[in-house]
Amino acid sequence: YQHFKMQDFSEIRKTSHDKETSYIHLNHYQGPSLVPSSSLVFRFPFGKQSDCEDIHNKLEELRKKSSAEIMKGSDHLDHDCIVFRKEINDNSEVMQHESCKDCGNFFKGKLQTGINCLTCNDLFHKECFASNKDDDYGTAEEKFDDPEDLLITPTDSREDFYLGEMDQKNANKKLKPKRRGTFIVRFSKDRFVISKKPHKNDPIRKEYDHLPVSTVTLTGEKWIYLEKGFAFKNIDDLIKHHRKSHKLYFPINSPDSELTERNSMTEEIQTIAPERRQTNNIPQINVEEPNNSKDEFMHGDISKEDAEERLTDKAEGTFLVRHNNGTYKLSMVLPNSRKFKHSMIHHTEGKFSLTNQKKFDSLRDLVDNYMNVSPKNKLFLGKPLADPNSEKIFKNRTDD
Repeated sequence: YQHFKMQDFSEIRKTSHDKETSYIHLNHYQGPSLVPSSSLVFRFPFGKQSDCEDIHNKLEELRKKSSAEIMKGSDHLDHDCIVFRKEINDNSEVMQHESCKDCGNFFKGKLQTGINCLTCNDLFHKECFASNKDDDYGTAEEKFDDPEDLLITPTDSREDFYLGEMDQKNANKKLKPKRRGTFIVRFSKDRFVISKKPHKNDPIRKEYDHLPVSTVTLTGEKWIYLEKGFAFKNIDDLIKHHRKSHKLYFPINSPDSELTERNSMTEEIQTIAPERRQTNNIPQINVEEPNNSKDEFMHGDISKEDAEERLTDKAEGTFLVRHNNGTYKLSMVLPNSRKFKHSMIHHTEGKFSLTNQKKFDSLRDLVDNYMNVSPKNKLFLGKPLADPNSEKIFKNRTDD
């Protein structure tokens, strides 16, 4: 494989040589001359123009990020730091994954990236390095219980979920009379397998799902894992770690797994925002459809200049949310001034956040939270500015 760095490309250009074919050129120049060996061209056939546009925007966003200034949090304001990158060798049996000094979690992926703080002599995730530990929003008093946690039935021992040697057909039979969210751990073909009846919160849209547990030898010891970067010595610890992420709510031998008249009424109810399904097509940028009648702060695909024009002469703290190029952005009137602030809203793994520390299931939850924090909090939001276009639509509907 040949590896490229986004910051090495001099330009990213989209062209169309005819009506049927589109191209994205990632060019590297030395002086006025193009260097073919350090350049790339992506070709998109007829019918893929929208994919070409999406990927072009995404590449531009990645290039901006690669050249962006490193954001320093409260613990590293005067520290020297550089970007950290490390490629993992697939053939090695030695644990080479580095972990973040702040949160303790591993850097994921074959190409690990983060921040190397030269002053601390430690490695950090970019989000952890940029976090502000002394802000009001990081205090324990502001944390809220997650409704999803109420679904997770505690386990006393492995016997609550482990059924020993069992094939897939018999696992399905065991799960059939149970409620959604019930799971089994079984042993089949020399490895553990997690079988579950997916809950409505689960992005899996199958009647049953079976997850094989992989084994890897690291420094002479055997470890098991569902996702690379998170390995465990035994199945108990693995299940404990993944219960929320994989919607393993009710162990098979727990009374809560029984489908009763009372809990059958909640079988079709989702308690968290649904994830978008994954496809095998060219990656698309997922954009949440705004609900104009509910999320009055959503202003759709408008530019920074349009946002400032709408916010002009509005009271301090007035804000709106917009999205363009697949990214959500918060625009607001700064306190004690006529200036404006524009912040990116992070959207990863179905969660929304402003700081990458506190995450929310929806934009509505994020906005409601920061409208109710102390006005002294730098993330405090005042009154939302309704989208004038959505107000017109709403009035037209009520006139009918």
